[in-house]
Amino acid sequence: MESTALLQRIAGIRFFSRLGETLPATAGIASVGSLAEALQVIETDDFEWMPSVLGDPDPFHGALPRPAELAEPRRELNRTLMRVLSAFDLPALRCGAHDLHLVARDTAMFAARQRLLEVHLGLPAHWEPVIALYEQGHWPLAHAPGRLLVL
Repeated sequence: MESTALLQRIAGIRFFSRLGETLPATAGIASVGSLAEALQVIETDDFEWMPSVLGDPDPFHGALPRPAELAEPRRELNRTLMRVLSAFDLPALRCGAHDLHLVARDTAMFAARQRLLEVHLGLPAHWEPVIALYEQGHWPLAHAPGRLLVL
């Protein structure tokens, strides 16, 4: 998949449109029905939050180069994602004093950038299942070895 196809695919995602809906039982996926439940699982289990900022380590590949030839596709990806993700306001992303709208947006952006790198560098497609969960309208918000926690 080239970067243009990935950009088109990302632009068509209805992010967070099915939060809380049950996912079919799938190996490697722990599905939760609410943000409160997700916060509890993260606190008590071995899950870590998905990365959300450029300096966060990639939990699947470790440190990756940032090829100069990807500068423009990355900018376009960021513009597209900011446009798509800037105006959403979902009660499902709030729990008590916690409002995780920005975290949700930033983890989606991180995942898309890393998928772009995987495609460009010909790496194993570890971020592909994450993008597929976003396409399904869910939020893969945390990870553990071999597992994703999904709202």
